[in-house]
Amino acid sequence: MKIFLICLALPAFLLPAACLLYILWQAWPALSLELITGTVDAIEGQGLSFGSQQALWHQISGSLLMMLLACSLATPIALSIALFHALWASKRQKKMVLSLLQVLQSIPPIVYGLCGLVLLVHLLQWGISLAAGAVILSVIILPLLSSNIIHALERVPFEQSQAALSLGLSHMEMIVRVWLPSAWSGILTGILLAMARALSETAPILFTATVFSGIAWPESLFSPVTSLQTHIFYLAQEGSNAQATQTAWASAAVLLSLVLCLSLTAWFLRRYEESL
Repeated sequence: MKIFLICLALPAFLLPAACLLYILWQAWPALSLELITGTVDAIEGQGLSFGSQQALWHQISGSLLMMLLACSLATPIALSIALFHALWASKRQKKMVLSLLQVLQSIPPIVYGLCGLVLLVHLLQWGISLAAGAVILSVIILPLLSSNIIHALERVPFEQSQAALSLGLSHMEMIVRVWLPSAWSGILTGILLAMARALSETAPILFTATVFSGIAWPESLFSPVTSLQTHIFYLAQEGSNAQATQTAWASAAVLLSLVLCLSLTAWFLRRYEESL
């Protein structure tokens, strides 16, 4: 039975590893430091520049900027939800909060993108902008981040909380002096996973935040931004241009590397927390 279960589980490990190796193999001919930071014509011919004259640095910085803004918006709200769940919610309210978070997490990201297009871009007249993309990404990562912070606070020993209250500490003092020092690694792990999720979303920002080229750095929160995700999307549509396809693979490898760095950092933090 053990061998049978291992055989069933192997595809879950082998297929992602095969996909990763295939992406790196396809991207290797185009990967270079100049492609990321230099000034190169990554795509020539057919009169197409595809915004590549500044290489990938502006797309990388745009993706990271949206990710950081989204996490900055979502983290205080997620922390508030987790504290309400831990301190003041009844048993019924706790079930409702967890059920609502599960429902929100199951909604396809493209639905959030369409809602952002209607509400933020057109109704509020924000236009295609960094602010609209950051707000939509923050809504997408909010359920994941809230759930992770809730679980991090639940792992704080109940005896520590009871001892803090018996010593006369207020709820705020207990949060600052007991919960945060005990749960900081779990909270940080949740934030890193949320950042990785925000960095990997394409459809929502395609509708609300990004243009493909012509933008080096957004002039304000209500200016559009470039991103690696949309860069890959547009390049992949030029299947007849071999150089465009190769640059798309290189961009995918860079994006995958950023997501893996965040995910592996979260994994090491989780292992560190478990070892304590």
